[in-house]
Amino acid sequence: MIDSKNIIEVKDLRVHFGHGDDRVRAVDGISFSIAHGETLALVGESGSGKSISALSLTKLAPRQATYAGGQILFNNSNMLKLSDRELRKIRGSQISYIFQEPMVSFNPVFTIGWQIEEALKLHRKDLDRKAEIGRLLDLVHLPDRLAAAYPHQMSGGQLQRCMIAMALACSPELLVADEPTTALDVTVQREILNLLKELSEKVGLSTLMITHNLGIVSDLADRVCVMRKGRIVEEGATRQVLDDPQHKYTKHLMAAVPRLKPSAAKKTSPEEIDDEMKRWMPR
Repeated sequence: MIDSKNIIEVKDLRVHFGHGDDRVRAVDGISFSIAHGETLALVGESGSGKSISALSLTKLAPRQATYAGGQILFNNSNMLKLSDRELRKIRGSQISYIFQEPMVSFNPVFTIGWQIEEALKLHRKDLDRKAEIGRLLDLVHLPDRLAAAYPHQMSGGQLQRCMIAMALACSPELLVADEPTTALDVTVQREILNLLKELSEKVGLSTLMITHNLGIVSDLADRVCVMRKGRIVEEGATRQVLDDPQHKYTKHLMAAVPRLKPSAAKKTSPEEIDDEMKRWMPR
């Protein structure tokens, strides 16, 4: 049975691709939990298994994947044992995803409002959908007139905000953000991360953040799990892991984060760093 303080618990999860000698252990026995209202960051390089771990929470990993062992306990049910019909009731309504490519996540022939409404039709039939779409867009700091816009008429940052609005449409208990800023420029990345932090505090969401960059989790995550080759090599409170990494791989990830010189960093505010980044961005 799941610990009452946790919203989800992953125990010894194993996800494989292929069989026999050609088998790839994409996720090789990982365990973690997320408490109510907590943000956990799953960090690692491309191919470390973090996205497959996130998709496996609702059995959304590619069809070639084999769930070779472990448990994913959510609301006292093992997700790996549920039928497709049972999982469809949970996906989007209780566990929602934000993916990394907003430009390809929306259908180009339908308006943003129509696509948000589809989620509401599926899971929340007893409300004024037009008013709810306006409320959701306002929640992510977008005007409700954009409900009538098509994806190609919006910027990447606006589309990612719409993706967040869609993910929140059914008031999920757990939000999974899979590299939500990868396809965005550096200034928009900060806006989206600040928005996720704001929503986490305002709505009380539990969040699983998937990223390859330790530098973006310092202000967002409560705890960090570092993944390498399908395994968690280090975990702990965010400040503990960032300030005093113990595993060699975590130290390598930290070394890859761009930094100002120490003397400059002490005198430079986040706003000044943003201005410096803008100055070096291509025009």
